[in-house]
Amino acid sequence: MKMHSFFLAALVSTPLVFAHTAFTDFFVNGMPQGDGVAMRMNPNPGTVGSPIGSLNSDDMACNVGGTKGVSRVQPVPDGALITFEIRSSANDPSKHRLSRSHHGPCAVYLKKVASAVEDKAVGDGWFKLFDHGYDASTKRWCTDDIIDNNGLLSVRLPKGLEGGYYLARPEILALHSASAGDPQVYTGCAQIFLESSGNLGPESTVAIPGHMKYGVPSTNFNIYVNKNAEYRVPGPSVAKLVAKSGQAGAPTSTQTEGLRPEGCVVENANWCGKEVSPYSDARGCWAASKQCWAQGKTCWASMPPTGGAGCELWQNKCKGIDDACNAKRFNGPPNRGRVLTPQKKKIDVGLEMATRGSVSAAPTRTAPASTTALASKTTIASTTAHISRTVAPIVYAASITTRVSHSKPSAHTATQAHVAPFSEPDSSATLHEPFTISSFIAWLKQKTRTTDKTHRHARSFRL
Repeated sequence: MKMHSFFLAALVSTPLVFAHTAFTDFFVNGMPQGDGVAMRMNPNPGTVGSPIGSLNSDDMACNVGGTKGVSRVQPVPDGALITFEIRSSANDPSKHRLSRSHHGPCAVYLKKVASAVEDKAVGDGWFKLFDHGYDASTKRWCTDDIIDNNGLLSVRLPKGLEGGYYLARPEILALHSASAGDPQVYTGCAQIFLESSGNLGPESTVAIPGHMKYGVPSTNFNIYVNKNAEYRVPGPSVAKLVAKSGQAGAPTSTQTEGLRPEGCVVENANWCGKEVSPYSDARGCWAASKQCWAQGKTCWASMPPTGGAGCELWQNKCKGIDDACNAKRFNGPPNRGRVLTPQKKKIDVGLEMATRGSVSAAPTRTAPASTTALASKTTIASTTAHISRTVAPIVYAASITTRVSHSKPSAHTATQAHVAPFSEPDSSATLHEPFTISSFIAWLKQKTRTTDKTHRHARSFRL
């Protein structure tokens, strides 16, 4: 039992600091599928919210480790509304979803595959279902809409798509450091089975990685200097759908992989706990206890960064069996066959993104958005020019500390540290007050240890 308590303690104490955001789960017509269920995401709790290391990496398809599928595939009806959720802390939806400073576009891609579990996701076959960049009429980026919609990105699948297995890939591109050579991509993939008798498919597809490139306007755009209304989302246009060979209205294929296992009494992401064997004597009771703890060990071992709430439920079940055995109550297990996983409840997903044309129309609001307002471009310029003493230097120092702690940073991490005017401060590092522009530059030079890096990061302040 100490081992299981250790797993729980490790979960609780796992720090998700320096997190940006991660796609953790999805909804179908407002119905939650469960944290981590059928989702390919970075399996490391410490880096799950980090941006993809390189636009040329295979991680661009479905994130770190995304070439390997998970065991579940969720059924989705034809024309359904699919909603992806982002979290800055993968196992805590109460935390903020994404820093307001991470302005940028978003998109959703699909890829039809023979197997949603076995397909490696990398390569050709992807087509864009939706994208949205900057809305000049509201002065808002797509990321602003997602943040103010409680971290939810919703798009409706086109009616009549060819049925079968798909990977559904949401994407956020944060541009706050793009002009310094650091476009930040956040992505993941949902494994779905589309229940459709349609025969529509994309006229053309693209390869991922390959749909974004360094050194082009869409990935090195300076949101603080350029006219944001002129920004164009990277990648292909929203796909034109055409009729594929075969008769429309033909029965859809039947889902055979990734189905929810029968007999689950507790679930945690893609793990399923099944009832232990019944017993009527001491030997059977302790045998059931052993079965229970063995399943629990598998639960903790397979736990994704979204957490182990289901593993905790299962652990309590095992403790209940142990208590019964110790009390010589040998008729069990207690609450035999009772499903302990909380019942899922449909939610109002709020904002539904439109999917018309290569540049998407304005989103449709089906619920009141947050009253949080995006600071104007003028305010940003003013803030960065004066260098807020209570926010920007502190955040910058924290990011510098993170970067130099690695002995050999990658090309991505070498440019990851940046100034985010509206990011939450980290009190772990400070710049002594009062200070001038010249003293701040000197401080940067000391922290980064190179003149080039100093000049690059200083440009983030527009100095």
